[in-house]
Amino acid sequence: MLTTALSTGISPQLPSKEAAQLSVELAPNAQIWRVNSEVKSRQVAELKDVLSERDKEIERLNSRVNDEPTNKTQITKTSENDGETTWQTGEFTAYYPANNALQGGTVTAKGDNLCDSLYYDSYQIVAAPPEIPFDTVLEIEVDGQVIKAIVRDRGGAIKGNKFDVAMSNKTNAYEFGRKSGRWRIVE
Repeated sequence: MLTTALSTGISPQLPSKEAAQLSVELAPNAQIWRVNSEVKSRQVAELKDVLSERDKEIERLNSRVNDEPTNKTQITKTSENDGETTWQTGEFTAYYPANNALQGGTVTAKGDNLCDSLYYDSYQIVAAPPEIPFDTVLEIEVDGQVIKAIVRDRGGAIKGNKFDVAMSNKTNAYEFGRKSGRWRIVE
């Protein structure tokens, strides 16, 4: 191409002093931009993986809603008049709003932002097994303390008689730990 340009009498354009100066000034930033771009690309890939896992979990939960589970939690009424269910034993853990896969994020399955409040209609938010419908009000008794809770979340390990109680931070969740207790449906 250079020989063609010379044979036609057109001289190749040389970069101006300004272009050369600009190139020298931008060269260090170009490396930083390249590294930032690579980091962002990795973050996007990781977030896509997390999103894919959550999509699979949603599909699994949706299929469970349509299928009758064989080990469905039995909920029995004590009598038709009092409207309360009998106490059942359960295992209770705690979680807190954190933007990571282990904690499940900051938004519940029903769309509540746990960073804004851990309560819904004055009841503490809890993740419950899929057999217990959303917005069911529960009483949970652990270590002699009764927690009035409402089902607003789900979780991958929340099955059978396992529940996850929303806490304000990591310290409170870790202090709560894993406990045995009992629970019942109030309404």
